[in-house]
Amino acid sequence: MDHRPLHLHSMLVHAVVALAPLAAAGFVFETRALTIASIGIQTWALLVRGSLLGILVLALPATVSGISERNHLYTNWPPSHRAKLGLSVLLTIMVAAELLALRSPDVALGIFSWLGFAIIFGNCAVVFGLSFFGLKITLGRQGFGRTSYVPDLDWDPPLDILSCVADFSGDAPKLIDVQKESGR
Repeated sequence: MDHRPLHLHSMLVHAVVALAPLAAAGFVFETRALTIASIGIQTWALLVRGSLLGILVLALPATVSGISERNHLYTNWPPSHRAKLGLSVLLTIMVAAELLALRSPDVALGIFSWLGFAIIFGNCAVVFGLSFFGLKITLGRQGFGRTSYVPDLDWDPPLDILSCVADFSGDAPKLIDVQKESGR
């Protein structure tokens, strides 16, 4: 069976999701010049810039790995995948602009500046959108309503799924070559 033991895309995106709120919190602490347990403004500045750089460095391979892994699984690109691609490109552009702005001595470091809004709210909103569509793709649906799933033991009479599939355990796996199915 053709599978990879590591799912690179998932591994990369989790780091991006973690770094966006970390950069936001560090930016708030840096602009307020807060000292918490001997962690001062220089450390917060390093945390912000390091987190943003981490997002930028990881967003590019996360996007590329998402595209390459995506192309091997499906025959077309549904709207959720196109939205993720667009949000990924947007996040990369935003973070690159933020890093350039942080290098400028003329930029105002304030929570209510355009830079503060972009780091605190913009990046986190885009990451939330990426997470939403990623979970929608992975889990198939999102919502607060009940799912249609009924546990096997709640059926009347209870169903033992293992006994239902035991007869087929020796069968060879059925593989579908998506590229052949799509006419490539």
